[in-house]
Amino acid sequence: MVFVKRQLEEDPKTLGEKLRLLRRGQAVSLDMMERDTHIQRRYLEALERGLYEDLPEPMYARNFIRSYARVLGADETYLLELYEDECGRCDLVGPMQTPRQKVRTARMMIFNRFLKLALIASVAFIIVGYFGWQISELMASPEVVVFTPEDQLLTHEASIIVSGLVDGEATVYVNTIPVVVDQDAMFSSTVDLQEGLNVISIEAERRYSRRTLVERYIVFDPR
Repeated sequence: MVFVKRQLEEDPKTLGEKLRLLRRGQAVSLDMMERDTHIQRRYLEALERGLYEDLPEPMYARNFIRSYARVLGADETYLLELYEDECGRCDLVGPMQTPRQKVRTARMMIFNRFLKLALIASVAFIIVGYFGWQISELMASPEVVVFTPEDQLLTHEASIIVSGLVDGEATVYVNTIPVVVDQDAMFSSTVDLQEGLNVISIEAERRYSRRTLVERYIVFDPR
């Protein structure tokens, strides 16, 4: 009889290694994780490999980790701390910018009328700009990330799960029917399919905002 000596895995150091070892220790496959978390397999693989650049925005990555931990019964706070340590600067959208150069002051008379008018105009411009930005943010369409199903999918099942993530306190509709958004901003709904082409619409809106529309084209072939 031939004995094969298996090399013991080293202590996992990174978040991805810990997640992979935790999942394998419970004999859970990536397909099972995809089913239970409603997170696409490619995102799960990127998370276990530490490829944070292949994940959506950090807000979504943190929700992925929370769902991962809950399915496996792990400490989500500890895993999130590891993520912050490894990707503490992921929220930066661009390189640090240099401070504005100070405007060289010219000799001028104190309390000059022109200076007063310029100051008043600047304050008014800032106030108008601020309120304009607030209104723009208020009316901006919420961002929606759909995990399942993939677009242009062919299925032999009579129903399909629609799941995803939405930012902000938005209301989500699947085929015009409102669905529940949980505390992690995730949603899930089961849609019955008709034979042939089905168009599934996922809409999200906040109060006073424009609606975001995402469509998935699904072909149901019962044969």
